[in-house]
Amino acid sequence: MTSRHQQAARLHAQSADKRSGRQVASGASGEGSVRPGMSNWHIAVGQLVHRCAGDLAEHRGESRNVLAGRITEWVNAAAKDTRVFGNLAKARAQISSMAGAYLFTYAPGPDAQYIGAELAFDGGRIDLAWFVPEFGIVIDEIKTTAWVRLGVDATMLEQSQRYRTYGADKWDDLFAGVRFLPLLNPHEARFIDSTGGIHRLAESPAQAITEAAA
Repeated sequence: MTSRHQQAARLHAQSADKRSGRQVASGASGEGSVRPGMSNWHIAVGQLVHRCAGDLAEHRGESRNVLAGRITEWVNAAAKDTRVFGNLAKARAQISSMAGAYLFTYAPGPDAQYIGAELAFDGGRIDLAWFVPEFGIVIDEIKTTAWVRLGVDATMLEQSQRYRTYGADKWDDLFAGVRFLPLLNPHEARFIDSTGGIHRLAESPAQAITEAAA
C-alpha cells in the first residue's frame, strides 16, 4: 500500500468514527442560508440525499435492483418529517430517485474509498468526498433542485470553488478537485480541478470516475 493509500485509509477511518456517533436527521438542520429558488424542504431533501448516498456507499457495487431496494428502505426509515409541498410520499420519492441517480451514475467504482458525507468546515458543508486511486481525493457537490437547469456560470460555481480551496488546503497534493453534479441536468456537470480550472465533466480527467462507476 502506497503512502497515498495509507493516508486516504486514515481519513476514511476518521470519518467512519464520526459517522458512527451521528444520528441521521430526518429534516432540515437549519444551518446555512436558503439559496435562490430553494426552500427549507429543498435543503432537507438535499441533505437526506447526501446522507443516503453516504450511508449506502459500501453497497454501490451491488446490482441495481438490490441497491434500489436498500435506498427505499433507508429513505422510509430516515425521511419521517420531510415533506414536499406538504406531501411525505413525494419527498420520499424525490430523495430515493436522486440518491439512486447519484449512486448509479456518479459514485466511484469499487476501488475508491469513501471518506464521508455532510462534512462541515468553516466555509460550508461538503456533500460527499472520496479517495480515488491513481486520481486523488474528490469532493462531490450534488445539486438536487430544478434551478440548476439554468446555465452554469461562475456565480453558481462559487460554492464549488470554496470546496476546492478547502480541499487543496486540507489534502494538498492528494486533492484532485470538485465535481459539480446537478442531478436534474447532468449535461451541465462540471469538474473544478485543484488549481480552480473549470471543465465540463464529460471532457475532464474526472470523467473516468463516472465511467468506472457504470
